Amino acid sequence: MIKKTKKIAIFLAARSGSKRLSNKHFLKINSKLKVIDLCILRLKKAKLVNKIFLCTTKRIEDDKFKNVSRKHKIKLFRGNNKNVAKRIIDCAKENSIETIVRITADCPLIDTNLIDSCIKLHLKKKVDYTSNVLELSFPDGLDVEVFKLNSLIKSQNLCKTNSNKEHVTNFIRKSKKFKKYSFKNLKDYSNRRWTLDNINDFFYIKKVVNFFSPNLYFSWKDLIKAEKNNKSLISIKER
Repeated sequence: MIKKTKKIAIFLAARSGSKRLSNKHFLKINSKLKVIDLCILRLKKAKLVNKIFLCTTKRIEDDKFKNVSRKHKIKLFRGNNKNVAKRIIDCAKENSIETIVRITADCPLIDTNLIDSCIKLHLKKKVDYTSNVLELSFPDGLDVEVFKLNSLIKSQNLCKTNSNKEHVTNFIRKSKKFKKYSFKNLKDYSNRRWTLDNINDFFYIKKVVNFFSPNLYFSWKDLIKAEKNNKSLISIKER
């Protein structure tokens, strides 16, 4: 049985500078719940991780994440404004984290069952990188990446492009220099859109939360099942 370890942690990436939907993480789902609250509360249900770092920039507009970290009693890390990879590396080094579980706050419907499964597979397969985005089969918005700190450092040394600094795992996913494992679902649901990028995404997430209320911890499979009886819960990506 795999137990929680201090060497594995969730790194939740969030910032305020979205061009399409400004301050999207602070949009109110209801009177008590903002998008960022929903994401963190759901992340706390992970069974194999006991540390969550809220990783953001040093920009003034991201000062508001201080209150978020205090409210949820998780650690806040503020790093390089432009180099996301460096931000993650610095946070991991400072806190002695060897294995990083990377989640973005654009995924408030993230399911910790998937996170725990990814961690188990990552440790079992003894690879550098494990994810459910190598071969798409889950709804967009359930993205999980698990990777070794040393692998991230190696990838950044090998590929110093701005794209790799911003998108963090670009080179790892494409390069043959790393051992990878793809976590796939038996049935392909990759046409579903459960992420937060625009105002319509927000309205969809709000609808889903209200549907399951007061239960905030519904699984992704619960939502798939609910779609069968409530067609308005089906959100299909534009092709």
